[in-house]
Amino acid sequence: MKTLLRLVVMSVVVLSSAQALAQDTVRVTNLPDTAYVIYKDPALSLPFGIGLRIPSYDRVNGLTLPFGPHYEPDESLQVDGIVSYRSHLGALDLSIEGLFKPAENSEVKAFFGRGTFTNDGWIRSDLVNSVASFFVGSDARNYFRADRAEARYTQTLGVSGITLTPFIGARTERDWSTGSLDPRSSPWSVFGRTDSLKMRRPNPRVARGRISSGLAGTGLELARGNLEAAFDASVEHAFSSSLQPGCYAIPPDAACIQARPVADVAPEDRFTQATLGSTVSFPTFGNQTFAFKGHAVLTGNGIAPPQRYAYLGGAGTLATVDLLALGGDRLLFVQGDYTVPFERIKIKFLGSPYVVLRYAAGSAGVGKLPTLIQNLGVGAGASFFRIDYTIDPASNRSPFSRRSAFSIGVSLTL
Repeated sequence: MKTLLRLVVMSVVVLSSAQALAQDTVRVTNLPDTAYVIYKDPALSLPFGIGLRIPSYDRVNGLTLPFGPHYEPDESLQVDGIVSYRSHLGALDLSIEGLFKPAENSEVKAFFGRGTFTNDGWIRSDLVNSVASFFVGSDARNYFRADRAEARYTQTLGVSGITLTPFIGARTERDWSTGSLDPRSSPWSVFGRTDSLKMRRPNPRVARGRISSGLAGTGLELARGNLEAAFDASVEHAFSSSLQPGCYAIPPDAACIQARPVADVAPEDRFTQATLGSTVSFPTFGNQTFAFKGHAVLTGNGIAPPQRYAYLGGAGTLATVDLLALGGDRLLFVQGDYTVPFERIKIKFLGSPYVVLRYAAGSAGVGKLPTLIQNLGVGAGASFFRIDYTIDPASNRSPFSRRSAFSIGVSLTL
């Protein structure tokens, strides 16, 4: 009897404990989960802690050091207020850049402010041009200054490895020349600081005044297997302009000093200009590859002003031509590189060497496209170092082209 009583008491105790534990478990599981915390960046921030952006270096601006706050309340809106210090010009340029995404595959970009602009960014990336300018004085860009306001609407369309990005937009700007036709000083560089073809290379004049235009175009990217291709096309139609082709005064509000025209042919008040660019790369046999690069500028309805000229010349385009010695509102450039790597050879810190065979052809002019200048070259390199030897095979060479050229360069893909 006592044994039975003990079993009953123990059963009651066990059941009571189980019920209490179950109630505690329910209370615990109903509590909020505090094992993790959702962190959200503040809407207003300073990149790198002080608002610093990626700097650049060239022969006209010197060191360009942009800084300013970044505002991003959500994923659909970004606003950047930028102050750009340009050491050689002694200028502080103010600008506002905005990005608004009304839908997942569409965006509106806007820019308003003062800056230094170029049409030659396709030749080298910002990083490579800055490194080349600082170390060897080779700046493969020409520049002009402007107060500019621009807005673009872009739609992204993608299907089976193809991405299409058509856009429309508008731009208005007030332009003026910068730099000097006879530079007495230049930003510092390790080599080439006093060379008239390098850091003291003259910067072409532009026609001072205003241009208002409509913009349209598209980008296309293709990635299928080992084939990679990119194509971009843009059209600018200037529907209003008030330019002073003979005005050489550099400050935008200074009195106009009438001199000889900037170009031999006066620009039209209205013009239409198309810019095309493409890159294609694919493997051929084994690990050998072929890469194509092309760029073209076409102008209709007369002559475009000098601030819409594009330029050729130098190791990045035609090696036998002096750096950016060819220019105008008509331009054509094509280049093909065939690369053969030697993977069985390993160089310490550099990896496998390679040999490159290159063909390039191009020309540029005002109002018409002159005869193309052709280059044949062979190069060798390892990692990001490369040397090239190039010849112009023509028997009746252009006065702008030399018989041969030797160049040493780097390839930075960061």
